[in-house]
Amino acid sequence: MKARSLSHVGVTVTDFENAVRWYHDTFGCYLISELHLDKEQVEGLYELYGLKDTSIRIGFLRFPKGGVIEIFEFSPTLEKSKVKWNQPGYTHVALDVKNVNKVYQCLKAKGVQFYSEPQKNNGSDWVFLKDPDGNLIEIMDLKFNYHAIRLLGGIVGRVMKHGSFKKYYRLKE
Repeated sequence: MKARSLSHVGVTVTDFENAVRWYHDTFGCYLISELHLDKEQVEGLYELYGLKDTSIRIGFLRFPKGGVIEIFEFSPTLEKSKVKWNQPGYTHVALDVKNVNKVYQCLKAKGVQFYSEPQKNNGSDWVFLKDPDGNLIEIMDLKFNYHAIRLLGGIVGRVMKHGSFKKYYRLKE
């Protein structure tokens, strides 16, 4: 079985309307779907959410050139805890942009909070920021690698499976 692509990323927010506005104003996202799970529906999905006496508002925000972020507003909401990078689990979502320095300056002028100045390594520029709820977002310019990964990534991956990355796969004899 093979997945076609990454479909979306989910993130919990404290204020649905504020999150929709922020993702629209910051990255040009549009809300394309909204649904509400009442307490009974959430309890019916206890194995998934592990919650009782909770309702959920869910929205799908589409980025201008594709990609979707799913936002969840739980009622009630727990206080956010800091991401622990050395603990298994998801840590952040990365967005592809052109010219990280320009985007950084533009968003910083709008009051977006960053964790550092833009960084460079392996031919790419990147920097981390946080949304209004402190969720980590990386903006990254892969530069030449963007086209290489987009056009040749699948081929390169299959070639590397039999080369440098062979140890990570169980290859048939």
